[in-house]
Amino acid sequence: MVVAIEMVRSFRRQRVLRKLARQWDMHFAAGDRLRLASRVAPHLPIPGAANVRVRDLLFRTHGDLHHYLFSVDYTVGVIRGKIGRCRVAGFQEPVSRGVRLHRGSPVLALAPYGLSLTASYEYVRDALAQASGGA
Repeated sequence: MVVAIEMVRSFRRQRVLRKLARQWDMHFAAGDRLRLASRVAPHLPIPGAANVRVRDLLFRTHGDLHHYLFSVDYTVGVIRGKIGRCRVAGFQEPVSRGVRLHRGSPVLALAPYGLSLTASYEYVRDALAQASGGA
């Protein structure tokens, strides 16, 4: 029964995110098809974050920037067991066109706790747009 409930929740979440992706002229992937987790992990502002996983990815290329919005799952804690956390986050990086650009580390935008799923993705999208001058 618990598995069925989680499957329904996942389906509903993905349906909402697919709709947002269409509205924002982005693509949706349920998993980390762009392998962002290893690039995101060092930029999480949580000391000792481990087991970083990216899911529910919205992405696009606009101008000379790649834009990524996603849910990031991670664990914190060392002494008395690990506690799982999930936040909506995003970052932008320059389009490299086959050449690896070293323009510094991407700045990770994180949605505050307590927002709904849609509001969290909107918050991160707006923060990234503001950082890039409205792109």
